[in-house]
Amino acid sequence: MAVVQYLAGLRKEDLPPPRCVHFDNLQEKIRRNIYLELPMTDGGLCLLSPALQPADNNCEARIQKLIEDNSGILLYLRERLVENLILDSAVLERSSYFLSQNNGLLLARLKYFNELEKVMELKLYTAPLKDINLHYSDKIYIGRCFMSLERRELPYKGLNLYVLSLMDQYEVLKTKSVGRLDHPEKYEKTYFQEIPELIQEVVSEVIRAIDTIPTKFRPTKWDVAEMIRVKAAYRSILHLLLELAEEVVEFESVLNFNDEDKFARYVTKFKKDLKNIIFFINFNILSELTHRINVGK
Repeated sequence: MAVVQYLAGLRKEDLPPPRCVHFDNLQEKIRRNIYLELPMTDGGLCLLSPALQPADNNCEARIQKLIEDNSGILLYLRERLVENLILDSAVLERSSYFLSQNNGLLLARLKYFNELEKVMELKLYTAPLKDINLHYSDKIYIGRCFMSLERRELPYKGLNLYVLSLMDQYEVLKTKSVGRLDHPEKYEKTYFQEIPELIQEVVSEVIRAIDTIPTKFRPTKWDVAEMIRVKAAYRSILHLLLELAEEVVEFESVLNFNDEDKFARYVTKFKKDLKNIIFFINFNILSELTHRINVGK
């Protein structure tokens, strides 16, 4: 089932109500400045403005029909996206400087749709408004998010999906190295060997941890002993992610030092996704647990 067909079949009244009731100044700007990119059957993308108007004339008929017949579901998708970025991700806060500089403009590209789980993966960018038409390729990548319109929130706040996606992203990264590295042999027995090993360690730890932590993050319903136990599980995941991040940052620095700019930019994007997961655990999980354990309700 194509995602456009899936969206066309949804009814807003059958979906969970939004969780957010108030927004700060930046969040409100983002709500009013979201551009959506929807996939077309020819492999291209249709860019929709905040007013849900196609940015050019290449938008295919089925997307035009979705806009005409069910524009409410696209507005709902945008609201749920903002909610996800506020409550279940650290992308917004980590990239708040760039978003503020661009008056809250957020470009959300619907990259992947899991038909079985009904989970969407969106890649997120920001850019000055003038660059949307004039310098589209210069947009700034700020991260990705996973979300389900049919569920109020994802299990484990989507942490398992974010970590598992690192494996897929690394495979893409390795593919991007072909033809872009002047001396790939320099990195085969070091970074290209060590990074996937560290990713596998993180994935294994997450798989082990999710069997021991609650599916939903509800510290208000836990006693102190349970919060301490859950915090320890998340902290163990965090430590492995930090080790992986240190290796990736070093790889990025070595590439830049060796003038391997054509490939280094892809390592930088991978680093952003990795750092977003680290910030998410620190900002959305551990900080709340620390406050409740040490200060109380």
